[in-house]
Amino acid sequence: MQKYLQENGIDDLKKKILCTKCGQEGNGLMGAVKIKCECCNIPMVQTRYGIREFAILYNESLEGVPEKVMDSMGISEREYQDMVCRRDPRIQDEVARIKGGNPYALFLKEQFPGNFNLTAFESRNAQIKQEKEQKQREIESQKLRCPRCGSTNIRGHRPWSAHSACNHCGYTWW
Repeated sequence: MQKYLQENGIDDLKKKILCTKCGQEGNGLMGAVKIKCECCNIPMVQTRYGIREFAILYNESLEGVPEKVMDSMGISEREYQDMVCRRDPRIQDEVARIKGGNPYALFLKEQFPGNFNLTAFESRNAQIKQEKEQKQREIESQKLRCPRCGSTNIRGHRPWSAHSACNHCGYTWW
C-alpha cells in the first residue's frame, strides 16, 4: 500500500485526498483513507491543502452568498441559520441559483480545471441519494404497522405484552 501511495503522489494523509473527476472524498476528519475512487475507478489525488484548509477555502468561496440568500428570500439571519441547520433544500437551491450551480462542484472545478467532470459528480451524488432513500425505505418497511390503518404509531407491542394497540385509529389486536 505504501508503494501505491507513493506512486500516486500521496505522501501526507493530513492533506485532502479526493477524486479529481467526480469529487469523491478519499479522507475526512475520521474514517479510513480511500486510495481509489469507487465511482470512477481512478487513483485519488492529494491536494496541497490540509483537510481543514480545504474546508476554509471552500467556505471562502461562499463569501457574501449568505447575505444574498437572506436578501433574496427575505429572511433574517436567525431564520437562515435555522434553515441551514435543518438542511432546508430551499437554501441549497438558492445558493446554487446565486452561484450558478452546485457551489461545491464549482469549487472542485476551480481546483481541478482539467480533470473535474460535473456529470460524474452529479451521477455520484444521485447514486448516494438513491442509496439513502433505499435504506430509508428498508427501515420503514420493517416497522410494525397497524393491520387496520397502517400506522406505525403502536403501543404495547413487546414480548411481555399480551396485545398491541394503534395510537392512531385505536384498533387493538393480540
